Amino acid sequence: MAKRIRRAAGAAAIGMLGWASYSYKMMNKPLPTDEEFDTYGRKLFRDFGKEELWGTWREEVLQLEGRDLRLYHFESSPADPVMVFIPGTSVYALLYLDFMSQLSRQGFNVVGYDPTGHGKSSGKRGGYTLTTQLDDARAVITHAVETYNDSVAVSGSSQGGILAFYAAAAEPRLKAAVCHNLLAPDEPDNARLTRWPGLYGKLMPLLPLMVPVMATPLGELRAPVQAYLDLNAEKSRFVPDLDKFFREDPLLAPAISLRALVSLSTTPMACRVEEITTPVMVVHAGHDNIFPEDYVRRVYDRLTCSKEFLYLPDAYHLVMTDFVDEIMPAVAGWLKEMM
Repeated sequence: MAKRIRRAAGAAAIGMLGWASYSYKMMNKPLPTDEEFDTYGRKLFRDFGKEELWGTWREEVLQLEGRDLRLYHFESSPADPVMVFIPGTSVYALLYLDFMSQLSRQGFNVVGYDPTGHGKSSGKRGGYTLTTQLDDARAVITHAVETYNDSVAVSGSSQGGILAFYAAAAEPRLKAAVCHNLLAPDEPDNARLTRWPGLYGKLMPLLPLMVPVMATPLGELRAPVQAYLDLNAEKSRFVPDLDKFFREDPLLAPAISLRALVSLSTTPMACRVEEITTPVMVVHAGHDNIFPEDYVRRVYDRLTCSKEFLYLPDAYHLVMTDFVDEIMPAVAGWLKEMM
């Protein structure tokens, strides 16, 4: 018995060392040089048929206390309303180049940014919490107001849509929020937004107890995105092989911290969904394999503010890269009405 216990303990120690080694490699993934990324990005958008958009932004580094954020400005006119754009899990703002560029041509100053630990911004790759990401969003909103004017809105896709929803609840300066996907932390079935809802459903009640543990080095251990999102189930015109894209893209963070995962399920909103006053547009694709339609509609129905539901029955999850032409008239028109 003692021998078996020693063997099990040894195997567990080796497993933890391997996990720690993997996590160290993922969090310290080297970033490409600007020249290397320019070559990669230009080819990426050439393959997508949108190479003419590459390089059409003004890039800026926003220096904050303890971190730097990389910003991408798509400028219309200084007096035009402003949209702050938040990218999704593990990715970076320029993957939504088509959306940001088209919205700018509709008469908006668009400020996309890479959150801490993502893209060209500082920080360990994939290291964040929902709270720190909301802090990033509010800092960029402040900078956008100071740079342009106070007619400012926020938009985001996937996890960025969740952040935009949280910002709508927390930030009184916002005139509108366009959320591709959302999450309400008080809904009883948030495990459905994961790859294995049966497993995560059993873990959900325990997550609040894990918050103090996540403040220790254990919270820095990384989980590959594929551990909770089934990338192979998603289609994409933009990057047809999502699994390969997550492995090979030079700026993408392919793994995120356990602290980040726990924060997604335990961070409360600034107010209840019913108390949000910022106008909200929800964008949803009929074939979204991550966010169930009935869940999204249920949260949407709780909203008592001015709201709009933009539904694309034949689209899939990657709406803001693959279906920009289809959504832009409705998004731009609604924003002009609200702002």
